[in-house]
Amino acid sequence: MTQPTYHFIRNATARLTYGGKTFLLDPMLSDKGAFMSFAGIAPNPIVDLPVPAAQIVADIDAVIVSHLHDDHFDEAAAHLLDKTLTVITPHTGTPSDVSFKVRLEAKGFNDVREIGTPETNQTTWEGITLHKVFARHGKGSVGDAMGDVFGLVFEADGEPTIYWPGDTILDEAGEIEAVLKRFKPDVVIAHAGGPIIEAMSPEIILMDAAQTAMFFGYAQRENPHVQMIAIHMEALDHCFSSRADLVSALKAHDSDLQHRVIIPRDGERIALRTPHALAA
Repeated sequence: MTQPTYHFIRNATARLTYGGKTFLLDPMLSDKGAFMSFAGIAPNPIVDLPVPAAQIVADIDAVIVSHLHDDHFDEAAAHLLDKTLTVITPHTGTPSDVSFKVRLEAKGFNDVREIGTPETNQTTWEGITLHKVFARHGKGSVGDAMGDVFGLVFEADGEPTIYWPGDTILDEAGEIEAVLKRFKPDVVIAHAGGPIIEAMSPEIILMDAAQTAMFFGYAQRENPHVQMIAIHMEALDHCFSSRADLVSALKAHDSDLQHRVIIPRDGERIALRTPHALAA
């Protein structure tokens, strides 16, 4: 089996090699400054891609789209990706909303698979089981306005269980803690940018540095060998938690945690440890 690898690109975009397949996750492939500012500071994205977009989309087996905000699936990705590729996205059951599947098919993709159905929250593709789990893109009315978002859990024989919470706050009801308790993931990949859209609310719409440190503490409690990765920082003008902020928050939360969390640079590759290696 191929070594599982997480190749971080920018924001939430990454290439994940897992279960013998290579997935492109949440592709935002626009050039620097190609689309609107979210905070009135600068056009987004605020940094360049670390490698050419054509290289990012080459030799992939499928695309996984957690949700359809521009910083997770943009028009550049829709243009560059082969329309015959398998695209995997969560099933959305909100009657008033057009589903992610329908919206992706409207962009020309002809093999869109859904994670979950009205009866179940999981699906299996090529031996890899994907679970759709809780996420909340902000509190109260701003969370409602941001629309459907989801976390995802990856499972496959002989592979680490990966929990990718996606664009979510650390909720007060303990839903994210419940996911950690249920799956006890070997790898967690947190979005840590702490974005705020002042025109909508003064509150963060996904985890900031302090919430991310708490999240990693919860993950470590459920699996002491967990491999922890933090992304979704320093790529968009409304993300106000930086990599340096996260380092400081980790130090304040637990002096050991700062040495265990990987905060990759754009373009960095991370070898994901197998369950056997994680326990060694």
